[in-house]
Amino acid sequence: MKKVTVVGHIAMDFIFSIPYFPEKNYSIYIKKMGKYFGGGAANIAVGISKLGCRSEIISAVPKNFSESKYGRYLKENNVGLCVAKFNEKIAQAYIFNDEKKNQITYFYWGVSEKMDEMEGIAREYVHIAPSHPSLATKMAEKGKYVAYEPGQDLPKWNKEGLSYVLEKIAILFCNNFELKEIERKVGMKKEALVKHMDIIVTKGKEGSIVYTKDKKISIPVVPAEIVDPTGAGDAYKAAFWAGLMKGYDMEIACKMGSTAASMVVEKMGAQNGLPDWKTLCQKYQQHFGDIENI
Repeated sequence: MKKVTVVGHIAMDFIFSIPYFPEKNYSIYIKKMGKYFGGGAANIAVGISKLGCRSEIISAVPKNFSESKYGRYLKENNVGLCVAKFNEKIAQAYIFNDEKKNQITYFYWGVSEKMDEMEGIAREYVHIAPSHPSLATKMAEKGKYVAYEPGQDLPKWNKEGLSYVLEKIAILFCNNFELKEIERKVGMKKEALVKHMDIIVTKGKEGSIVYTKDKKISIPVVPAEIVDPTGAGDAYKAAFWAGLMKGYDMEIACKMGSTAASMVVEKMGAQNGLPDWKTLCQKYQQHFGDIENI
């Protein structure tokens, strides 16, 4: 079976529930907190594997990572590791959710800063999650079919580097804000960009939109009882890739993504609600109808 290589962060997520976000120089009490496995690349790779497809992660990790709980967990979930080890701490995300479903994240790169010392590796199917621009560029050069999402690391890119990567990719994942920032940085509008790649724009409660050379496809959100939005976008991309690897077209793959995202947000943590293939298909059918067998 085809394998998807995911490039980016492996991290620990510290998730806090607070009643509201205080004004500057004020404090607030924490209602609930927890520690979870996270990192965009890891979330996507685990999601792909749980859906019955092959995945691996290219990342930088601490020297003892293979023996850690997280390292063993990834192995148990059949996620391949192609990692460089350094004497640094694992990346960490500090995520705050309030009662109005607002979220703020503070991210400590830790060992992920060392990704700039890693070399690119030739792979067929590559998803470049938020990562160091140096490694992202090398992997965009080496991959045959590449999807790229700048995410929160977009400010690290300059015009030349971003333009170069956009020339190499087949799919761009972004939200509305990121798309506008990409347009500004590279001096090209979406209408020009879509001539060279498919663009999938996530719009939160409004679902997502797929832009191709020939058409625009609106993908509705699947209703959910939101407990924690962490990892929703990663679940979307995991199910999207699983759909493609199983032979479905981009519209169905994106609907699978929307379905998976709705399941992840109903549990705390980015990986605890990731579905298996049977569970995903059952919920997909409830909202979009039967999936034809391929």
